[in-house]
Order: sequence, then structure tokens, then C-alpha cells
Amino acid sequence: MFKQNLKISTAVLAVLMFGFGQVVTAQPPPKDPDRYIPGLGDLMEGLQVQHNKLWFAGDLLNWPLAAYSVDAIKEGIADMKVLRPRYKGESIVEMLDGLTAKPMQDLEAAVAAQDSAGFVRAYDALTDGCNVCHRNHGYGFIAIVRPSVPVLTNQRYEP
Repeated sequence: MFKQNLKISTAVLAVLMFGFGQVVTAQPPPKDPDRYIPGLGDLMEGLQVQHNKLWFAGDLLNWPLAAYSVDAIKEGIADMKVLRPRYKGESIVEMLDGLTAKPMQDLEAAVAAQDSAGFVRAYDALTDGCNVCHRNHGYGFIAIVRPSVPVLTNQRYEP
């Protein structure tokens, strides 16, 4: 009788632990939506999407879309400064200002002037700034490059 109960208990435990073919894991408590602050990685992914869109807009001479993407990147950088002002004891504000301020100014100027060569130089300088920061903080494996395909394929990038 003990062996039979042990087999039943083991089967019930297995079902409870693994569900019916699903692994059951502990879930973190839900975040308070009134106090939610996105992680630095989430904020950076938003910037990466705009960085991608910016490339295709500038490459295809869609200057209004390029200007929009530059503004979205500036907004994302500002959000990072406010929401995540420090990272591993360092000032995000100083990091971002030191590595992105000049390329962003140059991007704004190139887009306003519809200067393709200036756009490419400024875009590459911004990309280099991202990669310098990643390398300096142990994330060199996150290497940002000029995109080869749009991240969003349901948007027209041509003017």
C-alpha cells in the first residue's frame, strides 16, 4: 500500500511541478505600473530601433523621417538620463553626453542640410560612441553596426 501511495504521490507531484507538458517556474511579482521604470537594456533597445530606422531614412534620402528618428533618439537619450541616471556607480549622463552629444549635433545638421556624406559620417560616429561605451563596460559583445535590413518591415523608408 505504501508503494502504491508513493507512486500516486510521485505522479501527482510530477503533474504539479511540470504541469501537463509545461515547466512551472516561480514568477516574479508583478511590477507596480505606477512605479515601473524600464531597465537600461529596454531603453537601449528602443534607441537601437530608432538607430536602425534612421539609417534607412538617411540612406534613402527621406529627410523628414530621418529628422523624426533623430528626435526619437534624442528623446530616448533624455529618458535614459532621467530614468537610469547611474549605471554600475557611473553617471549615465556623463557617459551619454561624452559619447553622443557631438554625433547627435552633427546628425541634426546633416539631416537639416540634406547632406548624405555628413549624415553617414555622423551616423557612424554615433555608432562608434555606442560601441565604445559597450566595450568600456564589459559589453563589447553588443556591437552595433549599420543595419542591412530594416527592423520594421511594415514601414516605408523611401520618401
